[in-house]
Amino acid sequence: MQQGMLSSVLLSASLLIGVPVVSATEMAPAKVEHLLEDEQIHHKVAELLQYVVEDNTDSLNFALERLSLPQQEVVRFLLLSKFEQQDIILTPKMALFVESQKSMVPTYQILEKGDGYEFSVPAFNYPAIASRLLKRWQQDQSTLDFVLKAERGELNLKQWLSGSDYMVQMRESLLIRELDSLSPKALDYLSTQLTGEAVTSWLPSSAVMVRLAQVSEDSDVYKLLWLMRADFNSYQELSRLAKVADAFSIEQLMLATQNPSLKEQALQELTRIKPLNDDIKTFLVDKMKQRDDASIVANALARQGYQSWLRELALDNNKIRTNAITNALAQ
Repeated sequence: MQQGMLSSVLLSASLLIGVPVVSATEMAPAKVEHLLEDEQIHHKVAELLQYVVEDNTDSLNFALERLSLPQQEVVRFLLLSKFEQQDIILTPKMALFVESQKSMVPTYQILEKGDGYEFSVPAFNYPAIASRLLKRWQQDQSTLDFVLKAERGELNLKQWLSGSDYMVQMRESLLIRELDSLSPKALDYLSTQLTGEAVTSWLPSSAVMVRLAQVSEDSDVYKLLWLMRADFNSYQELSRLAKVADAFSIEQLMLATQNPSLKEQALQELTRIKPLNDDIKTFLVDKMKQRDDASIVANALARQGYQSWLRELALDNNKIRTNAITNALAQ
């Protein structure tokens, strides 16, 4: 059953089931603890778990209804706790069963008292567990849908990342979380939707762009990232690249200096890489020949302990702006 159809069924089921009016019965905390530790109840839960394995919701519901109170509520609570603890994957039928548990109103309450207040809470809060299970199940369905569509080449990023702010945020979080589970082919399919356009009219958020760049290691994706307005995500990516410090990462740091907002941090990150290889040294020397960049590089190198090298450069390279080096050494 598809996600959309099943969601409709869940909604219809909840409307049909309704919320029964049940008068609450107070139960002592000691009684609650005793019931939760009862061996016979745990044995019954183990029996019912077999129906779960068999995806037999009819027998499961029948067995639960045959139990008397309060044992029935304890079993519902412990059974759903097993679902949660064991990460049991919900089938469509089992999702409907969990939805029915969410709609029920627990009979037994315990009284919690504090300094000047008291209130009642469910003794066996299985609806709350059911709610968490359904939320996780819906997330799992969304994840599966994303992965399958990406792998099949059926996911239009621009359309998928549109809608309400809440929907976009949820899908962006899902994409960022699941990108590294995709095949290289699927990653290329997603990246090409952004890099293959002659004129870029739309880009996802910087958080998505950073993650896509990281996982794909696509220089064209990074090129788009460095063209975007700088923000926390792009600054963080500069720091990460400097820590990786392989040839590809160093190249991206150099390219990032073309963005005026990223230039200073990118240059500083390059000076922090130890040891400085010949490519980095050549790049930094070229930057010290430029009026706008010389002071940034010289100051950063001085902070990293390269005073001797700076003095050598000031003496041997007449194209370097020596006043920037002199000022850096004087600090």
